[in-house]
Amino acid sequence: MSIQRVSSKWTKTVVLQRSRGVSRYLPVTRRYNRQTLERMTELYELNYIKPDRGTYGNGVMRVKTIHIMRTAPPSVLDDSIEEANTDPSGSITDNESSATDHNVQPASIQTTSYELQYGTQQHIFDTLDELELALNEKIKEHEYIIQQGISLLKHEGLPFDLRVLTQKNLKGSWETTGILGRVAAPGKIITNIHGGGRLATFEELVQPHLSRTSFHELRNELYRLGIHIAVQLQQSFPRLKEIGIDIALDESGRPWILEVNTLPGIYAFGLLPDKEAYRKIKRYAIAYGRLPSKKGKRTRKITKTPTASSKKRTR
Repeated sequence: MSIQRVSSKWTKTVVLQRSRGVSRYLPVTRRYNRQTLERMTELYELNYIKPDRGTYGNGVMRVKTIHIMRTAPPSVLDDSIEEANTDPSGSITDNESSATDHNVQPASIQTTSYELQYGTQQHIFDTLDELELALNEKIKEHEYIIQQGISLLKHEGLPFDLRVLTQKNLKGSWETTGILGRVAAPGKIITNIHGGGRLATFEELVQPHLSRTSFHELRNELYRLGIHIAVQLQQSFPRLKEIGIDIALDESGRPWILEVNTLPGIYAFGLLPDKEAYRKIKRYAIAYGRLPSKKGKRTRKITKTPTASSKKRTR
């Protein structure tokens, strides 16, 4: 029986939202359109806009909403004073002289702009219409989602996230078999290795931010969460055998589910120091058919063709 894969991020999100235990780890996520863009940029400073189907972080964009208080131009200030000193009949009241004789505090107005980052390129837009136009040029006719952005913990000034691997074990039960870390390349908004990120151990990235007790509690929480996610997804996709969960840790150390991959990379775990964990990962992957069995590999007999010098010369 083949291993089931689910490519749609939105489809997986909808299934996970049905679980009370899992949904509390999900950032607010919506299908992308003009209405959700407007609402999400009002609610959250950071938002990520992602292809509904896609891998390796391709097509991911980040929008940062920037609010700035600016001093109102003199024309705006003059208009506001004039309106305040004019009675309904249009006559100037006695307050006019007091407004000009006394110090008037400069009026401030809030302006909103939007920073769009794609790869390492950043652009600023003064209006939502301009932002939407730029996004639509990237999105074209494809389906996208918009997700509440999480301010990631940083390692040596660079943001990082985690990949939790959960697999079917030899007994057919779900088991979390590993956690690794990924550090973003300078200037990048994604941590994906294909985007220039680097691998690191869970301990290297997380231990500096947490106490010893909190560190072990978080690791146990992530191991349990991997199983809960797998069980929830399997209710809708019964032929799942493995999942990779991208986890963000916010600045307080709280975990958030960024994405669930049903075709997770496993070879990266072989680059980490814990080789015993990697052997278990491969053993499970072989058992459910992701990797070929060593016994199943056929070896070819290599027949050496005699060279001319080895042939006996006959006269």
